[in-house]
Amino acid sequence: RAFEDGDFVFGHTEYDFATRRIGFEIFRFEGNQAVEHWDNIQPRMGPNESGHSMVDGPIESSDLELTETNRALVKDFIDQVYLQRKVETLDQYVAADDFINHSPSVEDGIEALKKYLGGSIEYKTNHRVLAEGNFALTVNEGYRDGVHTSFFDMFRIAGGKIVEHWDTVEAVPLKSEWKNQNGKFSNL
Repeated sequence: RAFEDGDFVFGHTEYDFATRRIGFEIFRFEGNQAVEHWDNIQPRMGPNESGHSMVDGPIESSDLELTETNRALVKDFIDQVYLQRKVETLDQYVAADDFINHSPSVEDGIEALKKYLGGSIEYKTNHRVLAEGNFALTVNEGYRDGVHTSFFDMFRIAGGKIVEHWDTVEAVPLKSEWKNQNGKFSNL
């Protein structure tokens, strides 16, 4: 899957080099040149209990005229549910009967999502929401099991509700391990 949002291109891909991995890639362009890049990559896992892989599902965007509406919905969802942990508001944002989850550790349905959100993950900051039509990618920072972590979550929206979710979760390296001084979330 690949999408465009202004100067940004974001993609969801599977790598098969020495090991199979799933990643989200974000590039910022100036003219015809990529000038910045961010990613979040994890080992391929799954399928989950509902039988979904980390990459199956629709790949093309639609409803381009709803891009900003869908971006606002997902941004509010991340703020209310993930950051403020108001899990009781999930049904305002998520299609309770039709929610498909591609996360390797979470099955389909709103109850499974509630259980996951009540576990050992803690979202602290949303750095950006990129969107094209009925797809939106969020770049988030927080903690999983006490480890500083980046969460990239992609959502598909239909009928004004979130109906599908993909993610990658990656530990943020210690600053002493960085290959440059940019950091995981710089300029996002």
